Amino acid sequence: MNVVVESLPNCLATLRVELEPQRVQKAREELILEFGRSVRVEGFRQGKVPRSLVEKRFQKQIREELEGKLLRESTWEAIREKQLKVLQISNVEDVQLGADHQMSFTATVVTHPHFELPEYKGIAVTPSSTEVSDADVDQAIDALREQNADFTDVTDRPAQMEDYIVVDYVGTIDGQPVHEAFPKAGKPLTQNEGFWIKMTDEAFFPGYCANLVGANPGETREFDVTVPADFPVEDMPGKQIHYRVTLQSIKSKQLPELNDEFANSVLEGKSLEELRQMAREEIGRQKVTQAETEKRQQIMRHLMQAVECELPTGLLRSETQRLINEIISENRARGISDDVIRGSEREVIGAASQTAREKVKGSFILLRIAEAEGLKVGQDEMFRRIMAMSQQYNMDFEKLYKTLHKRDALGEIQQEILTSKTLDFLVANTVAGEPAPATPAAEPAAAAENPA
Repeated sequence: MNVVVESLPNCLATLRVELEPQRVQKAREELILEFGRSVRVEGFRQGKVPRSLVEKRFQKQIREELEGKLLRESTWEAIREKQLKVLQISNVEDVQLGADHQMSFTATVVTHPHFELPEYKGIAVTPSSTEVSDADVDQAIDALREQNADFTDVTDRPAQMEDYIVVDYVGTIDGQPVHEAFPKAGKPLTQNEGFWIKMTDEAFFPGYCANLVGANPGETREFDVTVPADFPVEDMPGKQIHYRVTLQSIKSKQLPELNDEFANSVLEGKSLEELRQMAREEIGRQKVTQAETEKRQQIMRHLMQAVECELPTGLLRSETQRLINEIISENRARGISDDVIRGSEREVIGAASQTAREKVKGSFILLRIAEAEGLKVGQDEMFRRIMAMSQQYNMDFEKLYKTLHKRDALGEIQQEILTSKTLDFLVANTVAGEPAPATPAAEPAAAAENPA
């Protein structure tokens, strides 16, 4: 077999393959024998059809199977021979199969990007502190007190700043409901009932609460507010919204006393000191997790800056689309309308495209490091991951495995495990210090070429 490789931009390569006539003839003979054993022809017992009749009657089917078999086998054989790292075979064309058993074809493949690995051991990272201070614990306990606060009605005075109030309101711009004048703004700016607000200068819109100072329950006030310059709806900043607000009630917040009774209400049977200790331990776990996450982020930033390479456009496109679909689904789940989502289409595509590029590039770098270090994913690791997935989705293990296998998703799971293991390896080989600016690794003069 003769193979000539030509590298193309965007991680593509073409393989011009020529097969030896002897190989083609041998494969054809084997197929004719298989057909002769399996086909049924009237007047002949199965397996006793004359060869000449088999060749004549099933000429088209034999040729198609011969081409398919040789194309599959020889394409991957050529890839292995040239030691190409191939993501997928894009297409096969210019197939020539002559009566003299000469066969040739051109295959276009998508390859892994070519780049030189930078130094990846001993990357300097700035470790975050995992120490838990008394102030951290106090803040956590205060948050619990806030969650368990009681609210009582205030009836002996009008509303003042820092109060909690409950209001009904209607908002218009030039006499038109806000969400009709600006569909991206959403209905909550137009109308609401039983809406809770803590009266501060910036609550809702600047000046909104100030116009309610001195109001009594049951009182209605009308006023205008100006949409601030940083409001994220196009053309709305600077607009005047007219609000008609009815104050339903004024609320006073009472925090529970900090004692054992409070601790017991949060966790039955626990004293305040025990609750503080549990909070300290949980904060410690969170800080350790955060510190490890930050290490990984610093490592990836270093590697991403140190590597410059092309990326497969098809893979980038599919990953970008996957992320766009994910963003749309999340926004719909939050109740954001499709009209608003479409209005932010440019921003969604831009964010998804950047994230996809970082994810794809980072994966290629980590996979190259895994290869260099001989890191592998064992069957037990795959088993544990799929078992965890089956418990998460409440699915039978075997059913989930078959589903993943049918969707060709096992390789993706294996890659996720491998990249995670590689990051663990890199974290274990970091050094403490200020991260140094990453210097891009030198690219070889013909980095995108492979020897023919």
